Amino acid sequence: MEPSYSLQSHIFNDLAANAYRDINEWNPLNITHPPDLKYLDQDSKSAVGDGDPNSIDMLISQDCSGFNLGSFFVRRSSWTDRLLDVWWDPVHYEQRHMQWEHKEQDAFENLYIHQPWIRPRTAFYRQRTANSFPPGACGENDTRIHYDQKDRDFLINMAGCEWGRDCWGEMYHYRELSNYINRTPWEKFKDGIDSGFTTIFGSKEKTEEDARDGKDAVPAT
Repeated sequence: MEPSYSLQSHIFNDLAANAYRDINEWNPLNITHPPDLKYLDQDSKSAVGDGDPNSIDMLISQDCSGFNLGSFFVRRSSWTDRLLDVWWDPVHYEQRHMQWEHKEQDAFENLYIHQPWIRPRTAFYRQRTANSFPPGACGENDTRIHYDQKDRDFLINMAGCEWGRDCWGEMYHYRELSNYINRTPWEKFKDGIDSGFTTIFGSKEKTEEDARDGKDAVPAT
């Protein structure tokens, strides 16, 4: 929706403000956090890990149902290599992927819940930062989830549009909306002239019905 945005300036330059580690801030899955196990180190027992934004290696969002991997970010690190290796391990994923409706998303939820080493390096960004939903996905008009033109959300995810919604219609609508709100100053100037001309003189275009009847849509003077 906003192709001029840079991910670096939009998110990464200020992770302290744009990300949170304590899942209790928004926890639709009701995951118990932090874990309380005797053998864990202090960072793993803390709701915010070590509290340093520079140690965040994975950044994801949550929707009304839990984790959403429609738009996520990972930092190249030994921790990320380990995560990806475990995440796609046949012993873990392949043995249960038929039981998990959302495949790799459910697999990561399972890792986050049962593997305490995952949590200190995982953080969440607020969904509308880079993964807004259209109305109809996760209900209607939830300010935490749904796209808001006034706030110029970065992008929109047509999540679930194949289930009772019109995928092409939604994509076309938001593509045209993006083109409109990102017009150049010259395009805005031309639209203003056109709008003023129409206001003063009326539309010169014929309606379909007038065209069939051979009538001019512009009132006679």
